[in-house]
Amino acid sequence: MIEDKARIRRDMEAAQSKADILKALAHPVRVRVFEALADGEKTVGELVAMLGEKEANTSRHLAVLRNAGIVATRKEGLNVHYSNRMPCLIPMLGCVNQAVCAMADEHMKIACCIRR
Repeated sequence: MIEDKARIRRDMEAAQSKADILKALAHPVRVRVFEALADGEKTVGELVAMLGEKEANTSRHLAVLRNAGIVATRKEGLNVHYSNRMPCLIPMLGCVNQAVCAMADEHMKIACCIRR
């Protein structure tokens, strides 16, 4: 019985850790930042130029990703370079992308039938 409670507690802690990572990615700007870092480390300025977001907004999103342990930082002079610490999540986002496209295709089929 005690072993079952310990196992349940460990399972819940593991589930919470997973949820924390997914929560950190649960914003479109953070997904875009994370995907941009899949190509290699970048500074805030480089990310701002790529994403078209304001620097302060990009920095806030990077802080969320960093606090979740998803991105790492490296300071070089005045610049902070951000990198992807969890490249294993990139295929997961590819899977999500396929799901979004499949759902969009299904919605288009339904919309075409409604128009007739």
